Amino acid sequence: MNIAIVCVAYNRTASLKRLLTSLEQAYYAGPATLIISIDKSNTDVVEQFADSYHWPHGEKRVARHEQNMGLRAHMLSLGSYFEEFDALIVLEDDITVAGSYYSYAQQCVEKYYDQAKIAGISLYSFSVNYQTHLPFTPAKSQYDVFLMNCAQSWGEIWMKPQWEDFMAWYKTHDDNFNIELLPQSLNQWPKSSWLKYHTRYCIEMEKYFVFPYFSLSTNNADPGENFDQTDTLFQANMQATLQTEFRLPAVEECEVCYDGFFQSKFLGKYLGIAEEELCIDLFSNKPQCLFHHYVLSNRPLPYQVRKSFALQLRPIEMNIISQREGNELWLYDTAQPATPPKAADSNLAYAYFYQKAFYKTRTMIGFKRCIRLLFKLLTDKIRLIQKSRGS
Repeated sequence: MNIAIVCVAYNRTASLKRLLTSLEQAYYAGPATLIISIDKSNTDVVEQFADSYHWPHGEKRVARHEQNMGLRAHMLSLGSYFEEFDALIVLEDDITVAGSYYSYAQQCVEKYYDQAKIAGISLYSFSVNYQTHLPFTPAKSQYDVFLMNCAQSWGEIWMKPQWEDFMAWYKTHDDNFNIELLPQSLNQWPKSSWLKYHTRYCIEMEKYFVFPYFSLSTNNADPGENFDQTDTLFQANMQATLQTEFRLPAVEECEVCYDGFFQSKFLGKYLGIAEEELCIDLFSNKPQCLFHHYVLSNRPLPYQVRKSFALQLRPIEMNIISQREGNELWLYDTAQPATPPKAADSNLAYAYFYQKAFYKTRTMIGFKRCIRLLFKLLTDKIRLIQKSRGS
């Protein structure tokens, strides 16, 4: 397969230099074509840097846009390279890649190029659910990847057949994103976002992105179109050592998959319920219009509880797979109204998801001793402040 690396730049020279440095340090079994695509800004320093930059692994091209396109139009314009290439590794300038990224990209393209259920391939692996800002840990399988109905832009791979299908869909859909069936955060993204369309396409058309368990890229969140200031929230657990062979399942063999809400789609068999009759709502973010006959949720709902599980094991699905009994996760029968259940400890979910230090201390030394300790720390701090003001 003929694959090109496309770096998307605008006006951040330092960011582009950092990305190119990580690309240089990666492993390549042969030559690799690099394209630096630069949107028009009020400075030409990025263009000057790109022109003078030496790419040591093959051909380098610099594409200058004479008019400012904006991020959405700029990204979508990259599809024109499919006239020459079979696949594109697309990297915005605030991304850093791991040393194994190119081997992973090559093998994924070979495996999934002609798979209609696959919309794209991600280099990035989420450790945070961007919709809820809760930690996200996918259940591990024997493979190096899992599937999710969620497009991704922090290091991704587009393939020609899948991109053409997406663009055909894109041209028939408008900017209306007041859609109840989509995650609310997605509906609120600005019109400048092209990713909201790709994600909506995955959700509506039941298409998957391939995600690695260990990230082959990370997002530095430099100030720009999407971030006002640098933020480490979306720094990924990036693979540190070199890997040149990846275990990639056929689509039908990949049991671990998630929907566009970061909710699992493989728990039905552990509950004895057909997947089409089950709605998973373990992060309390599913709209009720998506509820089915059965709902597995961590929020109290006015339906009869068929089974209940603990909130102890990680990842969260292991509580159901291991049949860990408890009173924090409930399987509801929505055909049977009932009084909503109550959790044994209302703070447990808070501690499970956020790992708050106060809750940990409370459980280790007891609530009363914890309050006394906090009171002592507070009074000592007040005395110290008063002493410093008096001196």
